[in-house]
Amino acid sequence: MATIHVTPDDLTKIRFAYRPLPEVALSYRVLNNPEFQTHHLRWVEETRRVLHDIELPYLDAMIIPHVYIPDFLTPTPLTSRTHIEDDLVDLLALPDELIRKNVQELIDVDGETEIRRYFLAHPHEAMECLVEDIQLYWKRTLEPTWSKMISVLEGDLLYRGRLMALDGPEALLPDLHSSISYQDRQIHIGRVCDHPKPNKVVELNGDGIQLVPVIFAGCGRAYQITPEWRPMILYSARGVGLYNGETRASKPLELALGASRAQVLQGLRVPATTGELAHRLQLTSGAISQQLDRLKRAGLVEPHRSGKRVYYRLTRLGEELMALFERIG
Repeated sequence: MATIHVTPDDLTKIRFAYRPLPEVALSYRVLNNPEFQTHHLRWVEETRRVLHDIELPYLDAMIIPHVYIPDFLTPTPLTSRTHIEDDLVDLLALPDELIRKNVQELIDVDGETEIRRYFLAHPHEAMECLVEDIQLYWKRTLEPTWSKMISVLEGDLLYRGRLMALDGPEALLPDLHSSISYQDRQIHIGRVCDHPKPNKVVELNGDGIQLVPVIFAGCGRAYQITPEWRPMILYSARGVGLYNGETRASKPLELALGASRAQVLQGLRVPATTGELAHRLQLTSGAISQQLDRLKRAGLVEPHRSGKRVYYRLTRLGEELMALFERIG
């Protein structure tokens, strides 16, 4: 268990963001830990197929199925970042001593290997080899679906941001995961899988905390509090099931609203653009626009602009309706 003591300034500086590199590290762990594969079985099967003819020795050395991933592979995102190349530039610019520190922590919990000793002796050269492994792994596994992953992550940010604005951290933090609670300026996180320090207690200093949605969350939540990066809590993004193709509406909802409208409403559990919904539900953009217009006039969905894209999301009334039909179904 972890207890994080926060100040009022930390609560006003809660921010949300994501970046590609943590997904690389966490997905590679999912690939090698059957306990984390429940929600990703199809992805695991496809990934093993595309990786069958290659070896990734540096990823194998750095990412073990349990306990500790070097912190430099899960750096805190201060703003959302979509290009893996930017993360890899940051990796190659890390100071040698930070690389050695993180690799030594890994050795302390999992022992020495030839590659880990190489990181200690020649950190920059070893990091170049690790980056080559990451590039190959990314291109074969995550890059083909990264745009779809971004849609899920952006949708989560829209939902969490609204929850924070309307109901504050008291509602937001417990909503991240069933093991997370908040009371009296203390964030409590239940034991995170096989974390080596299950009773850690930390105090933040007012610089804020980053909340980071991820697709490959393993056991659903994790935290990272280290001097080199801003404190963060990682959690499973809302809508991971839709990323894995679960878009079927419930039968009672279909009977009440009609099949197409129910599918659109179900699809907006994760906010999406008209084009994304059309692709996901295999309907025309015109049909999606027509259903969205009707749902908007009914007060069940609303548009939200993020950069150049317009996402549609459920309103509070829409969420209540979905919850009602879940109980019925």
